[in-house]
Amino acid sequence: MADPYSVDARFYDLLHEGQPGDDTGLWLAFAGRTDRPILEAGTGTGRIAIALALAGHRVTAIDPSPAMLALARRKTAEQSVDIGFIEGRIPDLSLEAGVFGFIVIPADVFLYCETAEEQVVTLHLLAEALAFNGILAIDLPGPALWLDPATNGQPLLVHSVETEEGETLDAWHVHEDDLARQERTLRVTYETTARDGTVRRVFSEHRLRYVYPFEMECLLRLAGLVPLDTFGDYDLGPLTNDSERMIITARRSEG
Repeated sequence: MADPYSVDARFYDLLHEGQPGDDTGLWLAFAGRTDRPILEAGTGTGRIAIALALAGHRVTAIDPSPAMLALARRKTAEQSVDIGFIEGRIPDLSLEAGVFGFIVIPADVFLYCETAEEQVVTLHLLAEALAFNGILAIDLPGPALWLDPATNGQPLLVHSVETEEGETLDAWHVHEDDLARQERTLRVTYETTARDGTVRRVFSEHRLRYVYPFEMECLLRLAGLVPLDTFGDYDLGPLTNDSERMIITARRSEG
């Protein structure tokens, strides 16, 4: 299977460097409730996993992208922290049962489950990996960022930075949303402009399957989980029509 982030990995940290996500504090707070190991499902270049490890937690981090994990491992070595990295997709892995006190599926990672079957299998395997009193947290787009076919095909500049070489790097998003299938095809263009005006472009494409609150509750119950809370931001405010995030927590049903 091709690396879904082989192109994106080249630019990811450059675009996000110095812009730590508002989510880190929340995941540290959840992790602080347990003395058991922590699992991050979809670690990317390791931003959250490294923060958790630096706080003294035992961390396992999973990602299907070799390119992303290569960056995560390099950064982990630079920070002199110990993280257990696993390359692969959750449905293809065998995780030890009853180990983790907190599992986080960070921003939008769950959207990469392409079918309902894959969603349930992923949640079920993570449920089995939870300790009896462990918590699973899933970070999804909120109502303000749900599918919007009215803006299909419209380029959106989402990042613009200057590289160490003095070049300008712009990241553009164009989406095609299908409400009937609850799917977004996201095309990302990375455009680099050199000082002499030379422009280079590379592209990546991602297919995302959106999930809504009551649908998510059903998926959790099918996977052997009990929904606990739904929040609309990283300060644990209520979910409203204006919420850009939808954070759902759950525990094992037998716990």
